[in-house]
Amino acid sequence: MIMLTRSKFNCVKEMLGLPEAARAFQDAGITALIHDPRSVGQSDGNPRNDVDPFRQVGDYSDALTFLGSLHSVDPNRMGVWGISLSGAVALCATSFDKRAKLVIAVCPAAEYRYNHDKLPKVLAKCFQDRQSQVKGNPPFYLPMLSDSGENPAGFEFGFEREKAAQMVAAGNEGKELAPGHVNRTTVQSYHKLMMWQPWSMWKYLDPTPVMFIVPEDDNLCPAEVQMRHFLALTGPKRSHIQAGRGHMDILEGDSFADLMALQIQFIRDALDGTVSKE
Repeated sequence: MIMLTRSKFNCVKEMLGLPEAARAFQDAGITALIHDPRSVGQSDGNPRNDVDPFRQVGDYSDALTFLGSLHSVDPNRMGVWGISLSGAVALCATSFDKRAKLVIAVCPAAEYRYNHDKLPKVLAKCFQDRQSQVKGNPPFYLPMLSDSGENPAGFEFGFEREKAAQMVAAGNEGKELAPGHVNRTTVQSYHKLMMWQPWSMWKYLDPTPVMFIVPEDDNLCPAEVQMRHFLALTGPKRSHIQAGRGHMDILEGDSFADLMALQIQFIRDALDGTVSKE
């Protein structure tokens, strides 16, 4: 059994509980491949820190091709897992690539919230950037988080402001949060997020079993939004709403072991064909 894991928007695989989740899967006998999205962290791809969910959908399929080529892997027992933006990407990839026999989406970022007053300025910057790149200049970049812990483009990424400011301060002091992590993204990343409407693809998930893990206190994509998309799915599915957790700490704290146990059981049930349509 294989679980493919990856990280949140511009975060790297060593952050926010991903290594612990991968280790829990492996301890349960589920092989886990964990990797950074393209252009982020230790993955290659240019321009650096250009977050493109559309291209990441195809990257999931390429990862499945790699996994299926390994002698230790049964290509008929592969699944995918994603968190936040990558949760939505994983659902899109599984909608079309039926080599994945199951998908787990942890706090999938189905819809983004952003400051509409800042939107015209962000779009203007995006198209200035395109003109500049045509002339041979490097892409424009924005900090993912400002010194105050806010996103300069006006997007809500689910960070608690004080904690985010502490992360930025640590980076400014030269204390690397994780290997390869950089507190910036291309301005084009925000144009792509504005066009990103992944739920339109999820109608093709059936008959692949789907699990949603939803934080009750999600500040990026509210729990009721995630559940609305979950309830619209017609195939075999299972959900869990975790009380007292938010978007950025869903894989932390006392609830971690129970959450992993729920996911591990879902994987076994999905591969056995015992997940119902609810």
